[in-house]
Amino acid sequence: MAEETTTLQGSVERILFEAADSGYLVFRFREEVDNTLQTVTGYGPKPLVGDRLEIQGHWVQHKRYGKQFSAGAWKRLLPDTAEGIERFLASGAVQGIGPALAHRIIQAFGTDTMKIMEQEPKRLLEIEGIGKKKLDQITSSFREEKEVNDLAIVLETHGISNRFASRISQTYGKDAVYVLENEPYRMIQEVEGIGFKTADQIALAFGIDPASRDRLGAGVTYVLQELTNNGHVCIPIDELLRRAAAILRADRLVLHEVLEEAISMGQLVAAEYAGERLIYVPDMYDEECEIADRIRDMVTMKPFKGHMHVQLFLDRWQESCHFTLADKQREAVEKSLQSGLLVITGGPGTGKTTVVQTIISLAEQEQLRILLCAPTGRAAKRLSETTDRKAQTIHRLLVPAGYAGMHQVFEFNETNLLKADLIIVDEVSMLDMELMYHLLQAVSPMCRLILVGDADQLPSVGAGSVLHDIIRSDVVPVVRLNTIFRQREGGRIVTNAHLINSGRLPVVNEDQEFRFVTIESESQGAEIISRLYAAEVQETGDKFAVQVLSPMYRQECGVDHLNELIQAQTNGPVKGKSELKNGHTIYRVGDKVMQKQNDYEKGVFNGDIGEVFAVADQAIYVRYPEQDVKYEGIELTEITLAYAITVHKSQGSEYQTVILVLVNSHAIMLQRNLLYTAVTRAKRKVLIVGTERALERAVQNVRTSQRNTLLAERIREEEIL
Repeated sequence: MAEETTTLQGSVERILFEAADSGYLVFRFREEVDNTLQTVTGYGPKPLVGDRLEIQGHWVQHKRYGKQFSAGAWKRLLPDTAEGIERFLASGAVQGIGPALAHRIIQAFGTDTMKIMEQEPKRLLEIEGIGKKKLDQITSSFREEKEVNDLAIVLETHGISNRFASRISQTYGKDAVYVLENEPYRMIQEVEGIGFKTADQIALAFGIDPASRDRLGAGVTYVLQELTNNGHVCIPIDELLRRAAAILRADRLVLHEVLEEAISMGQLVAAEYAGERLIYVPDMYDEECEIADRIRDMVTMKPFKGHMHVQLFLDRWQESCHFTLADKQREAVEKSLQSGLLVITGGPGTGKTTVVQTIISLAEQEQLRILLCAPTGRAAKRLSETTDRKAQTIHRLLVPAGYAGMHQVFEFNETNLLKADLIIVDEVSMLDMELMYHLLQAVSPMCRLILVGDADQLPSVGAGSVLHDIIRSDVVPVVRLNTIFRQREGGRIVTNAHLINSGRLPVVNEDQEFRFVTIESESQGAEIISRLYAAEVQETGDKFAVQVLSPMYRQECGVDHLNELIQAQTNGPVKGKSELKNGHTIYRVGDKVMQKQNDYEKGVFNGDIGEVFAVADQAIYVRYPEQDVKYEGIELTEITLAYAITVHKSQGSEYQTVILVLVNSHAIMLQRNLLYTAVTRAKRKVLIVGTERALERAVQNVRTSQRNTLLAERIREEEIL
């Protein structure tokens, strides 16, 4: 049964929450009919405090926050009383007018104020404090405000949410309606937050022909970009046309013509390999070609003049450390100065850290300038701890002074090279093609690069399969560490990780180090996980030493629900304790939180985990290992609770205890490299909660999603047309 639509009129009292990325708003609203105060939620242009609105929507009962009005749309109403007009002008809606000036304007013009501002703005010069410069500011601001409101009405009359009215108006001004009617797909590139789906919805609502070339061209590019967002670098033309035809409901032959036009105009790039035609966006094509060219150059670099001393160095190093390297470890050190590029790969417990430490000692003996880096902050921190040397993220290495603006600009690049003789990059399985490209651009022709990582872990979140492609090329020297050094602590974890990697079930419940907890239902599993987390934190005394990992965000045992349960179990509401609501999440002092995106100005990065140490004045203060950071307003959307995180987000991290969720509803994500990655995050204990069927599926499923890329073939200089 459809919910009954209701219309409210009134004024905005207070903005409670704004999500910058989606336009979602929560605000307090006073109805004109009975003067009652309501909570309104919905998507639309942000109103100002004091704005008079007409809102259409329906009433809902939120399980936590009670009765709310869910708005489908709203439009700003110009106030019609002297009091309302004064409040509107004093709210800051019109630049140049504050409370005192608003009061003088109302005293002079009363209820005719809005009409005068629109039709006879020069009469404002009659008001004390308004000169020509001030008049220009007021007139311009009032016109912009009216344009946004008028545009919102235009969108609504076409059945489109007005949530983007402000952004469209700011971008195009008086030409906004022309763009909506004639060139709607421009907005994809020119208006932040508008992608193909939104632009297409607007275009169709304004009457564009579904078979127009503009629509089909934008649609093909959208499908290609969506596939690259899933890790692909290029897409076979048949797959691209098939997916585009299904989404656009268009004829494949017509789409093929549109695609060829885009290629001929340089908007897309085509390459042919082994009889198959592959399509790229231009940036990815250039990056793949540049990376391959640079790698071939690095491989041909002559051995370092001091490489003849390596054998003597190793003998003395082993004698002084009372330690003997395994054959493959020794080989890795020997090759470290022989080529411009070396890959060192191996699973847990195979001695990658020891090899890196030894190579650093060798390089320091030869007085080489060394830089250590990793793709994420947590991986860089671990590298620094294990080597007792400074290590940075690759971003921070390339942008040491910080970051400002919308677009990534690297300080170190092909015209300003890094000052180093040797760069060691750890956790290279996480390195995507774009970041690899920018790193190689900044590496001097005389600098050597060593890539260290576990090729059996999950691939990077971004596009490409850099580590696998470099290894697959058979051009770059690769040392595979295969000797397992059993450890006093974590020995069971290491052996089980290798069992999983070889397709065998792990040995569980023989000791406390690796346990499997069988559940009967996923709701029961979620409760068990929250209790296990609380018990493990109490035992270790450190919430950061224990981490819950789940393959997915949704479902009973997904990250989102688990965070709610664990927070309630370990950090619930306490009378007198400050808290702050952000959307449907409440933050309290003591909460474990994670940064969701790179913020170069704050110096925190995607995946960084910290603790809320203060909540005050509508702001949250988070303590990270390196610094304290304040979040307020829309910045609150940058963080989330982190008692539970996805396996992908855990890459590059290490925890004393990992509690891993393996349930049937996550079947689409259950695969061997995901399970292997999760298990290898633990140093002391692994607790798997789930079903035997899910565990077996994860171990047996080696069908990892194949990423389309020609990097290996380009490194090999195979014929690509």
